[in-house]
Amino acid sequence: MTLIEIMIATLILGIVAIGMVEFFARGHMGFDQEERKRVGTLLVQEALERTVAQPYAQIGPWGEQRTIASVDYAISVTTQTDVPDQDMKSILCTVTWDMTATDTRNASLVTFVYDN
Repeated sequence: MTLIEIMIATLILGIVAIGMVEFFARGHMGFDQEERKRVGTLLVQEALERTVAQPYAQIGPWGEQRTIASVDYAISVTTQTDVPDQDMKSILCTVTWDMTATDTRNASLVTFVYDN
């Protein structure tokens, strides 16, 4: 009878241990995804600030690739002249990255600059 109790207790502990491993693995994956989102947001802010800091005549579209912590981020800046009004430029910054093997995410910011 004692041997059966030990086998049942071992089985229960094994099931609990498998559940705990799965819990921590999912938590780690969620942490990685949030870190990627945080980095993407910081990169889009940096791209917008870098573009706006240029003189009005030099503001134009550009793009680049960055790899941070083995994650590739694609930075794209597009501009439109005389939008929404004359002597203004609309600047759209977008950063794209792979969240998982099948899921791509992006962060975008837009602003307007005036030629004064």
